[in-house]
Amino acid sequence: MRDSEVSPWASIVGPCYTSKSCADELGLTVPGLVRATQEMRALRLTTRDGIELHPSFQIRDRQLLPGLEQVLLILQTGLGDPWTWAQWLNAEVDGRRHVNKLWAGNLEVVLREARHDAWAWRS
Repeated sequence: MRDSEVSPWASIVGPCYTSKSCADELGLTVPGLVRATQEMRALRLTTRDGIELHPSFQIRDRQLLPGLEQVLLILQTGLGDPWTWAQWLNAEVDGRRHVNKLWAGNLEVVLREARHDAWAWRS
């Protein structure tokens, strides 16, 4: 594949797991992972050719990102696009990515930013 054919999303989202490898990493079955994505506890991205990917930024020490469900539920009210949510989670605000703020335990700050941006997306 030539560099011109590589999706820019790869640099935005970063490394991803397949459904099987993500489930294994989390100690879940694939149906358990599907349930987690349906419940918005885990983020799943589907490529143009139907491949399901799970960004690795949402997993540390075999655990899902705390607060992700709350953030995704808010972002969903503004725009129903998981690729945009992944981009938003990796966006820097005040020099820190939203996902890193969540890992640091700053849930209320991230929720406030999510509410603001979801509102802007609806406008």
